[in-house]
Order: sequence, then C-alpha cells, then structure tokens
Amino acid sequence: MMRHSVLMNKDFGEGFVFSPVNVVATNGNHAFEHVRVAPSKCPVKPKMEVDSDLQCPICLELFSYPIILPCSHVLCRSPCAEHLFDFNFIRCPVCRDNCYVSGGISSLPRVIALENIIERYKADRSSKENINQQEKTHDASLLDVSVSSQSDTGTELSVLCQLCNIAKKKAKKSCLDCNVSYCSNCLLLTHQKKDPFNTHELVSPRDDLNRSVNGMCTTHADQLSLYCKECCVPTCMACKDSNLHKGHFMITIEDAYTDIKASIDKNLQKLGSSQDKVTTALQNQRDNLKEMQQKIDRKRGEINAQCDMLLAEIENKRNFFLADLEYEERIRQNEQEELIKVMERILGSSQALYSYTSEVLNEDVSEFLEVANTLSEKLVKATIDCETAQFQPSDCDVLPGKLVDFRKERNIIRDMNYLLAPVTPSVDVTRCSRSEDTVVLVLSPPRHSHDVIDEYQIHYCSEEQKSLEIEDTLIVKNVPEDRLAAKNVPNCSGVVVVLVENLCKATTYYFCVSASNQAGRSANSEVVQCTTLLPGESVIPAPVIVESLCRQFATSVQIYSSSPQDIAAEQHISHFLLYRPRGQSRAWRTLSLYGRQDHRVFGLQASTEYEFLILGCNQRGECQVSNRVIVQTEQS
Repeated sequence: MMRHSVLMNKDFGEGFVFSPVNVVATNGNHAFEHVRVAPSKCPVKPKMEVDSDLQCPICLELFSYPIILPCSHVLCRSPCAEHLFDFNFIRCPVCRDNCYVSGGISSLPRVIALENIIERYKADRSSKENINQQEKTHDASLLDVSVSSQSDTGTELSVLCQLCNIAKKKAKKSCLDCNVSYCSNCLLLTHQKKDPFNTHELVSPRDDLNRSVNGMCTTHADQLSLYCKECCVPTCMACKDSNLHKGHFMITIEDAYTDIKASIDKNLQKLGSSQDKVTTALQNQRDNLKEMQQKIDRKRGEINAQCDMLLAEIENKRNFFLADLEYEERIRQNEQEELIKVMERILGSSQALYSYTSEVLNEDVSEFLEVANTLSEKLVKATIDCETAQFQPSDCDVLPGKLVDFRKERNIIRDMNYLLAPVTPSVDVTRCSRSEDTVVLVLSPPRHSHDVIDEYQIHYCSEEQKSLEIEDTLIVKNVPEDRLAAKNVPNCSGVVVVLVENLCKATTYYFCVSASNQAGRSANSEVVQCTTLLPGESVIPAPVIVESLCRQFATSVQIYSSSPQDIAAEQHISHFLLYRPRGQSRAWRTLSLYGRQDHRVFGLQASTEYEFLILGCNQRGECQVSNRVIVQTEQS
C-alpha cells in the first residue's frame, strides 16, 4: 500500500499531499504525472515523510489532544472525536466498532506519550525548514516559474475554504450542492455522515464555484437576474427559456432576495426566542438538579444522624451491661481470692505441723514426752482449721438475672423503614364527656408501635358555623417521648386526652381529628357530635386541688385533693388527674385516681413547670374540671 508523499514546494512554503493515482514506478523512483512543476525547471527537495501513526484518520492532520478509544484507536479530541459521539456511544472510523464510553468523551484517557512524539517531530521539521530557508535566494527564480506554470495549468492548490473566518485554510473538497469549498475541519463540521448531507456530491476543490456566488450562472455564464419559485434557485434569462425551468413562475432576484431574507430573519428571530427558552429551561434544569442534590444530601445527613443516635443508645446499653457484669465479677473475684489465701495459709501451717510431728515421733522417749502435750493441742487445732476450710462455691445465683434477650429489639430494628404518614386516628366516644363550656375528647392510641404522630389537628364547628362553612382548628403537639414515659408511670392510661374549652353553653358541636408527621397528614376521622350542658344541668361536684398542700420533688409531684373521697360510690363518678408541661400545647397525660387524697405523679423532668387539673365524669358523659395548679419540680 502506497502512502501519500509530502513534497516541499518552494513557491508555496508548505508540503502538499498528492493523491497516489497516476503514479508510475520507474527503477524504484516514483514519478507524479499530475504535478505541473517540471523537475528540470523546479527542483524540489523531499521533506521528511509524516508517519501515518502520527496522523488522525479523520482530519489527516497531526494529532491535536489525542485520546484513545476503547478499541485502542486514537483520534483528535476536537473536533474529530466530539462530532462522532452520540450520547455515550462512538463508532470508531477505523475499525467501525461501536464503543460505549461511560462518562462521555471527558472520561477517555489522553495519550501524552504520543503528544510528546509529535512535539519532537514538529521540532525536527522546524529545524529542517530553517535549513531549507537558506536556499530561498538561489531558488527564487525557479519558484516564480513554477508558480506561473501552476496558475496556467490548474487552480486546485489555490482554492481557499469559504467558511474560515480568520485564517483561510486551503480547501480539501468542494460541494456541488452547496456551491462552497471546505477545508478538512469545516467539511467535518458541516457535512457529517447524516441526512441530508450524506447525499451531497463532493469533488476536488474547484474555483469555478465562486462564479455562482458572485452572481454568474454556472451554465450560461450570464448574470443571475431571476429566481425560480418552484426550483428555489437563482437563474439567468437563458435558464428561463430552457427545458429545466420552462413554465415555472419567475420573480426578479431582488424580490426573491427581499422575500427570502425577510423569511429567514423571521425564522432567525423565532430561533433566537426558542434558544432563549431553551437557555432558561436549561438553567432551571441545572438549578433543579442542584436543589435535588442538596435535598438528597440533607436526607443523607438526617439518616446518618438518626442511625448514629440509635447506635449511640445501643453502645450505651452495651457499656451499662458490661460495667454491671464487671462489678459483679470484681466482688466475687475478691471474695474467692481472699478465701483461697486463707485456705493456702491453713494448708501450709498444717503441712509444716505434720512434718514436725513426724520427726518428733522418731525422737527419744524423754524428748517426746516434753513436747507431746503441746503438740497434741496444735494437732487438734490444725485439724479443726482444716475441717472448716472446705470448698465454698461462689454465689452465682444472681448471674441468671443478668441475662439479656434483644430479640424484640432486633425485630423492631429489622422492621425499621422510611417514615410513613399516620393512619387515621379514632375518637373513643365511650370516654368522651362534656360540661357547660368544655368538651373532653379521648383519642385512642396508635394501633402500631412504629406509628409516629407529631401533632393532632382537632377540627370543630357549631351548627351555625356549619351552615356558614366555618370551622375552628385546635393543634395539639404529641411528643413521642411522652408516650414512652407514660408506660413507666403507674395508673397511666396511655390515651391522648384533649380539652376543647371556651365553648358556648347548650350548643351542638361537630368534631373530627387528623394526625400528621413529617411524612404527611392522615385523613380526617369520623365526625363526632356533642352538645354542651345547660347551666346547672351537671350533677357532678366540681373537683378542687388544694395547692398549698401539694409537694414537689426532682422527678415527681404530689397533688392533694379530697374531692375523690367526698363522692359517694352510688354516684358512679370517676376522677382522673390530668397534667402536662406548662406553656406547651401538648396533649394531656392522665392518671386514674382511686379515692385517695394525695396523688403522686412520677416520671417528670427536673426544674420544669407542670400544670395539673382533676377531671370528674360519670357514665352519662357529663364532666366537671377542677381549678388548674402550676407546680415546678426541684433541681436534680
């Protein structure tokens, strides 16, 4: 296979690539028949041949920012490889392999070693050009001859690209459909292998295409003065009578220019407006992507924070259990080590006494009798000590109480999931009651332990408000810690109690309840109808809290009221103690009172003000509310 040869032509100052057609080999030397410069008149000096491995297979120029494809072939990044990319796919122009590139063109590696080779090649070429520059004076006349000969015989090498704006490059191809000559880069940018450009006829650079641009008909060489509306091409007067445009509607080229220019200007304005819309949409899309990433980062931080808190609680529990077990081990270890020391001391003394006694038995009679009594007493005492030093097992009965079983907790952790909106709450109408200006709503606790409710919304209205489509809303905070703390409080019912106060007397009201958390809001519960009492209608005595007899502690408060004892059992009146932190719109915690005068409330926070009241109600749904008392717990 013959490569393209590069010749240094002195009259143009650059190397030109000639097609190897019409090449005849004579004695191993190649003679280019289509070269217009005669060797005898214009001797040329061959330039160093460019290795094809240093040329891009698309633009046929030295590689500029070479990148390597997955198929191991190399291309220029811009514009060669960029215009071949279709999303993340590129078809190699050498092997025709469709390559998938994850991350796009920016992820393809740069061939730095090849760039270094090209730089050394350019430096070598520059040094050779400097040497050839010294021969310019001697060859000036010969170059003038070659230029004139070239201009007489052809214009292929003098055709310039008509699209280059700054530095005009030499044209590589001319398009007969576009009537424009292109350099290699402009040709790649305008005539990609896609419809409709793949049907255009490309030929060697031709200078005669400029005639049509300059207003001359390429067929009749006359001035273009008409425009064929059906063929959409400018024509001359001779073209009008030809068979190609016979009978077609013609207008002057000035009118065609005005109409087409106006149409293009209109379309250009529409394109500009559409580009503005796309620019705005693109910016909005980028902003939306950035906002989405920020939200995901916040959610990721929330998940990590929640998991870290959960892990911290587990670690605290682990440390507690291990510390408690270590304490038990240290106590029993000290007892066992002390017992071992006593037994070792008794054993050592008895062994020494046993050896001494064995030696005395072998002594003379007189010597033996002198120590016999004392020795006998020591033997009896040592025997008693040995009998008392018996094995004493450690008291491990307490260890079975140190068992841990976290199967329930593991199931809870295993069932952990994203937070869901609460289920619809329900109102326990069998426990609700009312007075002259207050309605007590009792809400059933959530059916599932993993249900999370941050607040309740109580929607209510009177008959008159209902006709006017007006409703009031009472928002009650529901702190999950309150519900968990209530499990450890004696006599705590665990239900949610809400007092709707300042109502009108003897008025019918309608109530419904919804629950919400960060994940959303539940549907409204069924509507509950309730009518407040008339003045004096209630038969329940109003309970009273004696504030002067109440006592406060660090984590508990004792409330005094004689009202539960002042009621006869035949009246069937039940009393409940309601309490909550002061100044917070929370649901009330409730305690059942059993006829006692003093009532101790546990599980409170230190240095916190709480408000207390007593609710008395009967089986008919009537109630009375006591005076409110504010008590602050002591410091811990």
